Amino acid sequence: MNKAYLIGILVITVAMGFTLWSFKDTMTPYTDVAGARKSDSQVQVRGKILHETSHYDDQIHALRFTIQDDRGEKIEVVYHGPKPDSFDTAKETAAHGSVRRDASGKEVFLSDSLIVKCPSKYDDNKTPYKKTASAEGTR
Repeated sequence: MNKAYLIGILVITVAMGFTLWSFKDTMTPYTDVAGARKSDSQVQVRGKILHETSHYDDQIHALRFTIQDDRGEKIEVVYHGPKPDSFDTAKETAAHGSVRRDASGKEVFLSDSLIVKCPSKYDDNKTPYKKTASAEGTR
């Protein structure tokens, strides 16, 4: 094999290795509430939003609510920032952050970003588009 090809393959391999290594630190794993409690680093926790627990404080721009994961474990989420537009109608969320203690010593999931699942966008019970008599007659 030509020496130039070997050098080219080596450079490409090193570049790909460096790229994968650098992206490893930016990827945040999904976990359940128990896993978030055990982790010392940032994680993403998915869960059902328990809307009866939600409260948004306009003065400090903080949203507090409880989520319940697939295993039934619950944790209060504290998110500082604007309340997501579709939060009140969302069924689930993915919160990015880590478990900490708040000022009162209570364990909370301190979130720096939220992704809310819009129910209309992901609803499996949508009725497919059907032609109406008036639409068929306008051809």
